[in-house]
Amino acid sequence: MIENKSEFGGKMAHDILSVDRLKQLTNLSIETLESLLKSPDISSQQKAEIAFKILEMVGVSPENFKPSSISPSTNGFSKPTQPSPKTEPVPAPDYQSVIQTESLFLPADHVFIENFLSPEENQKILEIALSKSDQFVGSTTTTQAVNYRQSSILYATLFPDFYNLMRNKLLQTCPEICPKLNHKPFNVSQVEMQLTAHNDGCFYKIHNDSGSEKTYTRVITYVYYFHQEPKQFSGGELRLYETELKAGSAISHNNYKTIEPRNNSIVFFDSRCKHEVMPVCCPSRKFEDGRFTLNGWLRREDN
Repeated sequence: MIENKSEFGGKMAHDILSVDRLKQLTNLSIETLESLLKSPDISSQQKAEIAFKILEMVGVSPENFKPSSISPSTNGFSKPTQPSPKTEPVPAPDYQSVIQTESLFLPADHVFIENFLSPEENQKILEIALSKSDQFVGSTTTTQAVNYRQSSILYATLFPDFYNLMRNKLLQTCPEICPKLNHKPFNVSQVEMQLTAHNDGCFYKIHNDSGSEKTYTRVITYVYYFHQEPKQFSGGELRLYETELKAGSAISHNNYKTIEPRNNSIVFFDSRCKHEVMPVCCPSRKFEDGRFTLNGWLRREDN
């Protein structure tokens, strides 16, 4: 009996050691993954591959994760894999990430509406932009990438009345936009908005709007265009790319659609789609002659 107890005790010690070691490796993997995800020098595809490798090192597969209801990598539109009811799931890691393994293709669908605001409202937002030219600040990206975006923005807190007007208009329009973009209706938790100015040489390279931990609840992107008449700039078109979502990354295809920045028009599209703003040419370089937008995102509830 003593020998059996000793053997049993030794087995328990070995099992405890294995569990502790697994926890150490899991914590190290999570730290490594988090640091790599913040690096602008690593592509989304590479990040996904690195994540798989780290998980393989600790003997854990994504199928065994206890999924959260919504995660950044699925953007809330695909269901995470459920653990088998006969298998005790491994506790979910703190960063709550579920890798999307099935490919999802997003065509460059969009909804374009002309004369979105009344002529008076269109003129009013132009007046706001020009009167607050000294309050615009340089734009940035969530990855802090260098030479990836050039423009200036005015925060919505500096035009609260017009923000509320535009917000109400967007919320009224959302129900008719969703089916045209093959989206199910959703509860809009937040309407993000900023006023953006593009002048000579400004641009925004290819990106999507919902690819980070801070932005994954963005569902629909909107861009409302306005400028002085007659138009004093050229370029500044929006290129919307066919996009494939796979293994936590968004891959742009060669096919794209081009949207012209027409005064008093608005475009809506899926925030997961890759897109870019082509360079603007404004010979006068005067602020008032540039390309202006009210742009932002309709966010869903973070369940």
